[in-house]
Amino acid sequence: MKRIMFTLLFGMGVINSAAAVEGNVEAGKAKSGVCAACHGADGISAIPNYPNLAGQNAPYIVKQLEAFKTSSTRSDAVMGPMAAGLSEQDMADLGAYFSSLSSAPAAAEPVASTTETAAPTGAVEIAHSNRPSLAGGNVEAGKTKSAMCAACHGADGNSLVAMYPKIAGQSAVYIAKQLADFKEGVDSAGKAGRVDPVMGGMAASLSEQDRLDLAAYYAIQTPTNGNGKASDAGHKFYFGGDEARGITACAACHGANGQGMSQAGFPAVANQNVEYLKTQLEKFRSGGRANDANAMMQNIATKLSDKDIEMISQFMSSL
Repeated sequence: MKRIMFTLLFGMGVINSAAAVEGNVEAGKAKSGVCAACHGADGISAIPNYPNLAGQNAPYIVKQLEAFKTSSTRSDAVMGPMAAGLSEQDMADLGAYFSSLSSAPAAAEPVASTTETAAPTGAVEIAHSNRPSLAGGNVEAGKTKSAMCAACHGADGNSLVAMYPKIAGQSAVYIAKQLADFKEGVDSAGKAGRVDPVMGGMAASLSEQDRLDLAAYYAIQTPTNGNGKASDAGHKFYFGGDEARGITACAACHGANGQGMSQAGFPAVANQNVEYLKTQLEKFRSGGRANDANAMMQNIATKLSDKDIEMISQFMSSL
């Protein structure tokens, strides 16, 4: 009898093992950009509240991601939305990648700043991008090409029309992606990514180099102050979210100062026009905008009331 039970248990283990999705390290590395903001680009978190993932066992990482996704055994206002859009393959790939990294912090070495800065006439390297082709924007060329953008976004990227976004100081990674999304209009699955009658037409004629050059130029401009007003309620929501409703703290992705996290592709929201911020949150809520990674913003925005959107837009603009 014992032998039979052992055989059954062993057989079940083999079946479960065979059924497990095999992770791919390189695919996991490409997908890990959204994790870097909290867990570090190398899996070593610089924030005490967030765990190191480097060197962790892959099955454990997968199990925790599954738990966060279903919220059946592990609930978290930040990780819940992050895991919501992950497939089994995504989780397996991330587990494989982080488990392959060394758990020991790398020896201190002089490193280049992760901020997109450059001499006004030089090229801007867009740091931490998973797309090497993004690393070739030229500031001077972008300045020349920006004339077509000035009517709506201002000569230096500071729009004087509240409905249009300020793009001065925005992450070059983010600007280049948005221009590409506007040009595409609809994603490969036929789902609207970022559709706009004005920007679609403007972006249609831009080459990849044009997008990189424009991103490089606007990334080094200085944004003017936003038109929003801070409030205690806005401060609490931005830094704490609403755990009861499963709403992640905005600061988790957009930073304590609202400057975003370029390595993860999260945009700056500080100094932005209130009217523009409100419009984008409403679009994410309605599904009119769907070009966010893993539908993170859509998952959050669907839980926001009109009052929430007004309050948080005002606060982000005031940063």
